Amino acid sequence: MTSFTAFSTPALQGPKDYQLLNLPQDQLAAFEADWSANIAGWTEMSMIGNPWSNLYDAPRDNYYNPLVEGMGTASAAVISWLPFPNRLIQFLTNPGIVQGGQLAAPLSQDQVQQLADTGQITINGTTFVLFNPQPGQVLLKIPGDRCPAIDWNGRYVDFSPSGPRGWQDEYCEWSIVRNAQGEMQSVSFTCENPAYFLTMWRQNPKAVLGIYQQFIDPAVQIEDLFLRYEFDQPTGKKGDPVVDPTTGIPAYDPTNKWNRGPARSPGSFGGAMHLTSPPNTLSAEIYLAAAATIQRSSAVNGNPQSLICCAQYGQNFRNSDPNIGYGANVAARTSRLTLTDPVGLYLQQPQNFQGWQGPGGQDVSGYWKILRGTAGTGPNGSDQILHAVFDIPDSAGFSIEDCTIYGMPISHVGVILNQMKVALAVTPNNATPDLTVQACVADRTSGVQPWPVQMVPETLFYGESPSDLPALLRPGSQNRFVLIVQGADENTTTATARVQFSDPNISIRIEEFLPNASAVPGQTNGGGTQGYVMTVAVGANARPGPVWLRALNPAEGASPTPDEHPWEAGLAVISAT
Repeated sequence: MTSFTAFSTPALQGPKDYQLLNLPQDQLAAFEADWSANIAGWTEMSMIGNPWSNLYDAPRDNYYNPLVEGMGTASAAVISWLPFPNRLIQFLTNPGIVQGGQLAAPLSQDQVQQLADTGQITINGTTFVLFNPQPGQVLLKIPGDRCPAIDWNGRYVDFSPSGPRGWQDEYCEWSIVRNAQGEMQSVSFTCENPAYFLTMWRQNPKAVLGIYQQFIDPAVQIEDLFLRYEFDQPTGKKGDPVVDPTTGIPAYDPTNKWNRGPARSPGSFGGAMHLTSPPNTLSAEIYLAAAATIQRSSAVNGNPQSLICCAQYGQNFRNSDPNIGYGANVAARTSRLTLTDPVGLYLQQPQNFQGWQGPGGQDVSGYWKILRGTAGTGPNGSDQILHAVFDIPDSAGFSIEDCTIYGMPISHVGVILNQMKVALAVTPNNATPDLTVQACVADRTSGVQPWPVQMVPETLFYGESPSDLPALLRPGSQNRFVLIVQGADENTTTATARVQFSDPNISIRIEEFLPNASAVPGQTNGGGTQGYVMTVAVGANARPGPVWLRALNPAEGASPTPDEHPWEAGLAVISAT
């Protein structure tokens, strides 16, 4: 084991950004400290798992925290997958999809690629969409029961994940610039996580603006990045900025107009700065990797799909989640492991551009550019690319669609994606793992306790912020927050609701119990969520750093032991400033 004191920013991009923006070193140091604290909190959260409402989901002793144990010295293992959204293929090209009553025939591969590029497709005069149907459009539905196999004759549900690029859910998203003829002229690819920008925004919104202006469009204005209320809410009116009381500034909107949807119009809207699909978060990646280290029976652990159905981490039928989980599970059979620093998801660029040609046989490899991150700097020579672009200038006289890859016309972005991969790495520590076989994850039928999954300022809750950052608690401050949980006793009332923090310098007053609260993207499983609206007062003597919390059901004792009711990590941090 080697000494390890802090988690680095993905692809070591933090120092590069602060140098690019000519920001002082003390700001960089503060940002890197905040970033490391976030990863540390998510690591602890992931190791705890869900002992509150699940059975056989903990402990996750085969995953280690390098801040506590040091970083392993064994060679890292790289886990990779194709970035095209596999669920579109699995659901919509199978003949069984006609049982849903929407489509008369399954989609072709070409139709699925068109759907992935635009989020919509018109068949026999009917336009089917994957998100936000407008009048005359139809939201596509998919089978709701998918484990151990897809039940084509069962119930159908709206396509998910939702969002303006929700279907691009393989930790790779893209946006397209088209020319006057409607042909692709430029495609931007990103695998950057939103937490990086949310963390930077808390410290210096103008730094986030500078990155947008450098890599997306010089026309971006700071007001474009503000989170705004979609509807009139108890904390603000429709269209108003959502002010974060812990910083005193408008909150950041991860799906702002310059990072929204699959299309970009330079100078006007669109782009792919970072990931936006709800499951495409770094906290979800860490949680998944830790969950997968629990060993299951030989009846299910030999196949990525059967294993994910058993262990219930992530979404089945994606390229990413089943392969990440299976790779981590196999690695954990010989050693305890952790995600390799710098923790992140990284694009792997095409291995060979020799087969890429323009319409006259031109070499087009020079039009591929890495904008953020680096190639060949990861374990085993893997790439650590965060943002890349395939951009053919108008002066070339042809478009991307005039080009071919090994003779295949680039009619859709999927043709390029099939030459790429996304990857992460895990580092073993050569410690003997726990090979105890646990049964498949199941819901608790007794002793259910609230599972804390998100804590945000009340304004951000009503502003529908998807932030997964730990709530910021400043010594000497008092603010209203909402703690979102899953599995609270349905008989809980405002008078009987209870939340506890591990730091005695924090006091809480429950203002309202919400029996139905918004589900948390990438975390909750759709089983229903509840919320505790609370005023949190932080004493001047509160010690900076992560703080643990828990929500108690009315029938529980006043102060149960951690064995009787575990604490949750990663949802709140006491600021040093």
